[in-house]
Amino acid sequence: MKILAIESSGSSLSIAISENGNIVTEYFYNAGKIHSDVVVPLTEKIIKDAKWELKDIDKFAVSIGPGSFTGIRVAMSVIKTLAQTLSKPVVACDSLEILKNQLNIGKKETKIVPAIDALRNEVYVKQKNEIIIIPIEKFVKNLKKYNNITVIGSAVFAYRNILQKELGKSSISLQQWQNFPRAATLALMAENIDGVSFDKIEPIYGRKSWAEENK
Repeated sequence: MKILAIESSGSSLSIAISENGNIVTEYFYNAGKIHSDVVVPLTEKIIKDAKWELKDIDKFAVSIGPGSFTGIRVAMSVIKTLAQTLSKPVVACDSLEILKNQLNIGKKETKIVPAIDALRNEVYVKQKNEIIIIPIEKFVKNLKKYNNITVIGSAVFAYRNILQKELGKSSISLQQWQNFPRAATLALMAENIDGVSFDKIEPIYGRKSWAEENK
């Protein structure tokens, strides 16, 4: 099975293709909010470099947020257009689940906690399979009962000081690149998930934009 995946829910953009559970190629960029400028040419390039054609792709995968409103829209627009044109299924995964799946500490006693910066001193987290927004102070307080914590996601960049102070250095010890949800992880996840029609895919924004709230 050949899969094309795009992840652009945050500051980074990644595009990956996989075949039968193996990553063929991944492009990763963390160069600011340039997603809309580069996503189409990079998608064309990655397919060409793999010596594929669009019609060869069996399934598409996309990150639906939460994260950047613009970033989420960029990836979804491309994937939904391709899936509709080719009548192929789409797998939609939230960015928190992608983060969780791409980290394998190898220690069962370590609790992996994906958290994405929601701005305003708040973070997006998953609670009983529901994505919620909570203040960073409450997030930290909830984790103090665990002995070994590893936080993964953009919250590490935004709230490094409070996480280190309250949960210890080990809680933010991952390499920088590990805190970005990756299209390669998404592509591998999509291998074992049934896709749906492009018109069934909806974004997870989590909250209204600044502009909407300030009306």
